[in-house]
Amino acid sequence: MKICVVDDEREVRVSIIQKLTALFPHDQVFDTEFGYEALQRIELIQPDLVFLDIRMPELDGLQILQHLHEKYPSIYVVIISGYDDFEYARKALTLGAADFLLKPADRGELMDIVLKIREKLKQTFMKELGQLLNITPIPNISLEQIHPFNVSLWFDEREWKRIEFGDRASVMERCEAAPQDILLTVTVDAETEGIVVRADSEQPETGFREKHDFLNVLKSQLRKKRESRFFQTADPVARGNRLQRKERVKQAARIRQQIIHYARTGDIGELEKSLDAWFECLAKLNYDDLRKEVAQLMAVLDEGLGKNEIILVDEDTLYYWHDWIGHHQTWNDLKRRIRHMVINGVKALKNLEQTGRETLDTSSWFKQALHLIENSADMNLSLEAVSEAVNVHPVTLSRMFKQQMGVTFVRYLTRKRMQHASHLLLHTNKKVNEIAEEVGYADYAYFRSLFKKEFGYSPSDFRKKNGILNVPDEGE
Repeated sequence: MKICVVDDEREVRVSIIQKLTALFPHDQVFDTEFGYEALQRIELIQPDLVFLDIRMPELDGLQILQHLHEKYPSIYVVIISGYDDFEYARKALTLGAADFLLKPADRGELMDIVLKIREKLKQTFMKELGQLLNITPIPNISLEQIHPFNVSLWFDEREWKRIEFGDRASVMERCEAAPQDILLTVTVDAETEGIVVRADSEQPETGFREKHDFLNVLKSQLRKKRESRFFQTADPVARGNRLQRKERVKQAARIRQQIIHYARTGDIGELEKSLDAWFECLAKLNYDDLRKEVAQLMAVLDEGLGKNEIILVDEDTLYYWHDWIGHHQTWNDLKRRIRHMVINGVKALKNLEQTGRETLDTSSWFKQALHLIENSADMNLSLEAVSEAVNVHPVTLSRMFKQQMGVTFVRYLTRKRMQHASHLLLHTNKKVNEIAEEVGYADYAYFRSLFKKEFGYSPSDFRKKNGILNVPDEGE
């Protein structure tokens, strides 16, 4: 936090500065003297808080206050006055002063005022950041994961801020050592903490100055961090130029069609060869392209592999498998899981077709699976978790689900989530973004589109239609 002290009496300024420095050793406290000199220094420093005397030569406090209020309305001004200046202090409050303090300034009163202004700055910061997150949402990052420190850095858009990542212990150690240089920390996951620090020089690749650039830079840095961990390499971005990337995406899609063909025909040998070629191709893609490509294959497998069917993959299924991929920490982990799902899934379907078990009574384990889904409080229940609980392959469960219920497991789970969301909208005061997260959607916009698809109304309109008008729908 940056604080300026303005008074024509040097002893008063020094006294206030000494008290503030002792109370808040990590804050920057400036002696800005008085009059025109004070005004020039304030404009140069652009502080968060100004302690301002009323009666001064050259420019009195009311003139400086009015100028600051018009040109720098975000600066908080606290008037310092004597008993005889009470009417001036009252006028100062009407001109936008945040508070007034009687001379001589008491340590306790100074502390209370600074803490109050600091809390107001944090509230303003969180509000502004929340608004930016609504405009530019980042999957799996919510306002609750942001922990502010020196928010003065946020409001000074002349200073460069740099984004870094580390483990929680090392990040917290840095925050304790130099909190004045830390804008915020962000909890990425159980292992990773992001930190935004003051940068000594211009760093457009890893940092930002202006508020509206923060989330784009954060998203970019999160992508690089994720790719580095996923591919287990120090250079995740060296994956060819744009033209090469486009050709590799096309090549991966062609091999995926071969995989689907061999999965349908049950040719396990050729299926394994195609998978190996596909994995080799995917390893040359960036993380986002890889995730889209894998989601396409898993969604087709989930929808079914009937020999004569035209497979239409809906948005819900793609979203589910896109999210499923994100739970795998490394490329090797994901490859092992895909191989198991595809190879063993095709073998399980072949076994069903050969033995005729598809037409047999599956009521025992299927009813058990259905009961588990209906009675689980976990909105992120996965196909794999349910299939493991009833001891069948996920592909087998998905096939039987479609036969018995007329919809896929994913679509059934989506409807359950939407029903639960509708209950929360009608019976709680939770905001839309909070409900979206509770039912398993980090992407608020996607949640709202699904809800409208299910009920014909957006979440806020759904509330209004049911007579609920007094709940603030953040994220709506």
